Amino acid sequence: MRVQDIMSQPLVTISSDWSVRDAVELMDRMKIGSLPVVEDERLVGIVTSRDVRGAHPNRLVADVMRMDVVTVTPESSLWEAKELLEQHGIERLVLVERDSPVGIVTKSRLYAELGKHVDSLTGLERAGLLQRKAAELLKQGEEITVIFLDLDDFGVIDKEYGHVFGDEILMLVAKTLRGLMTDDVDCLCRYAGDEFAVVTARPLDEAKQLALRMVTALRTESWPRGVKVTGSAGVAGGRRHPGRQAGNEICTVSDLISMASLASTSAKKDRKPVVVAGKVELTEEVS
Repeated sequence: MRVQDIMSQPLVTISSDWSVRDAVELMDRMKIGSLPVVEDERLVGIVTSRDVRGAHPNRLVADVMRMDVVTVTPESSLWEAKELLEQHGIERLVLVERDSPVGIVTKSRLYAELGKHVDSLTGLERAGLLQRKAAELLKQGEEITVIFLDLDDFGVIDKEYGHVFGDEILMLVAKTLRGLMTDDVDCLCRYAGDEFAVVTARPLDEAKQLALRMVTALRTESWPRGVKVTGSAGVAGGRRHPGRQAGNEICTVSDLISMASLASTSAKKDRKPVVVAGKVELTEEVS
């Protein structure tokens, strides 16, 4: 999703020569917490309820507004917006198109939407976010590798100990795997049920070692009630063909995830900890 999908509409703006009193009345009437300040249709600042708090009603908006407005384009992703909010410690972003404000996205609205993309049990991102990050890496010309890990016979734990205990194990599995990840290099998600996936910017050989560490960590962990938790991993890595054109990244990511998933199935069948699907040359799709 893009920020334009969740921006506030219609956009209410104000000019810098309005009084603080007028700004307060307008925010109260519209039940909003901020007003982009516009001159000749260009964004020149923003005034928030915090900015006008304690200011004399007769002062001008120009005296209290902030001119260092953090903006995004309507096409920016929700995750890009989240990073900007956290980086600057602010509560809202102004969407700008050709220097003109077209909307506002608030932190609360953004986080509510992003919450739909986070697994409530484990706190890990869901598959959609993993696919987005993988596609972005491909667009940047990076090599990516996908690791797909499937827990072995997890249904037996659910049947013998109940789903509540099974959920506890899944949370601990997520915690164990998360501890092996490196920020800005690996993206771990709960793919579905008892399946986990990683997209990583590591070269294939390093990704194979990470997959082995993941499987080993599960096998050697001390689990509640003495249960045994193991997993089988599949790895699929790719390199970009020099002449490959952009625009088909999502399909490429889907192919790599499918290959890694099939490799994990092969690992489970052959009782091997990790099976590598092999390095794949990602070429332009031929219609």
